[in-house]
Amino acid sequence: MTVPIIPTNGMIITENISLAEGVFHLPDGIRIGADGITVKGNKTTIISDQQSNVGIHIDGHSDVSIHDVTITGFYHGVRIDHAKNVTLENLTIRGTQEIEGIETFLYLWLPIEKAYGGAILLNDVRDSQIIGCDVQHQMNGILVYGCQNLLVEKNNGSFNSGWGLYLSNTNDSTFQDNQLDFCNRVFRREDGSTRVEADASGIVLVKGASRNKFLRNSCLCGGDGIFLCGYEHPGMITPCNDNLFEENDCRLSPNNAIESTFSGGNIFRRNDCSRSNYAFWMGYSWDNVIEDNIVEFSRWAGMAIEHAFGFKIRGNRIHNNGEGVRLFTRGGPVLDYFPDRKACYNFTIENNDFSGNNIAFNAYTGAEVQDDECHDFVLTENQFTDNRIGAQFKRVKSTTLENNTFSNNLITAIQKTANDDLTLIDNHFEGNSKDHLEVS
Repeated sequence: MTVPIIPTNGMIITENISLAEGVFHLPDGIRIGADGITVKGNKTTIISDQQSNVGIHIDGHSDVSIHDVTITGFYHGVRIDHAKNVTLENLTIRGTQEIEGIETFLYLWLPIEKAYGGAILLNDVRDSQIIGCDVQHQMNGILVYGCQNLLVEKNNGSFNSGWGLYLSNTNDSTFQDNQLDFCNRVFRREDGSTRVEADASGIVLVKGASRNKFLRNSCLCGGDGIFLCGYEHPGMITPCNDNLFEENDCRLSPNNAIESTFSGGNIFRRNDCSRSNYAFWMGYSWDNVIEDNIVEFSRWAGMAIEHAFGFKIRGNRIHNNGEGVRLFTRGGPVLDYFPDRKACYNFTIENNDFSGNNIAFNAYTGAEVQDDECHDFVLTENQFTDNRIGAQFKRVKSTTLENNTFSNNLITAIQKTANDDLTLIDNHFEGNSKDHLEVS
């Protein structure tokens, strides 16, 4: 039987080790100094009172496993650089470095050299896993930079003031069954008002984080539940493409249950995005699929999609929102960088259930844009029931409504302006106050 070893400040571990039970003040932490090392704790707690340095650091060593250790009070609890085949399991990490709260808006694109504090930081790591770790109640849970082929599952990164899980330039990985609830922060604006915002989120993707899977994660009550940001000011596009988000719970966000901007080829399937300010906010994106989601009780809109193209929106339950789906175009300084994104176009909206919304489907070109209009929308086999307005159009061209059912809509089934170019084919109307209403 291996005799448990009392850890010492700054020790370098070069062989398999079992750590002794107890609380140990190690402000310089522990380093792993060889490949093929297993470290096991036995009710072992490593602490620092400085919020600096790293609790356990692996740099350039692979085939390492660390289990069952509690770490408190460092800048990063565990940091791994330039490694492969590393396992972190059943770690509890608390009290890592945190920036000032209410006056600071988070910056999403910090380089690794300036990374925020957090429980676990991975940098240039591949073929590794983080399982069953408790990384709650600090600023950030798990920060992942430039990694490949990770498995991150069954961790708890809730109640953090920044991010539960942060990915920068990380690809081909799976993040599943994690609990990342209540990751938000209060921010005071220049006018003195406060809001829960500042880009806090359960899950964040930036700088080209692509081809990942996010399955069955809980992101309740996040500043955003999930946030993909493929744009870095000023004018730098690093899209987060071809990710799968399936069966995540993103309800109750004060901002967006899911925000996905400047990115393409992503699939959002069977997520619950209800009872948020917006269920989906998806500006300047392309070729995304939004299918079979629950989108209910959004304050403003279930799906707000601006300056985007090539979406398929199908099979969603869109109930009791301010607006169900809003496809729109408006001006703004970001258009200086993306002159080809003035209009929303090429959307297929099919087999969705719209019920109880103020406006179920709303497509318009804002007055700010004069030299283009939204165009080429196809709405087919949707159910529009018990909404105030079923489908509304303003300054929209080349749109087809085919085989939709409009029933019991309070004001009108379809509302349009005289210049809107709509083609209606085999739609069914029943019990509406009006089937068609033309406004100026």
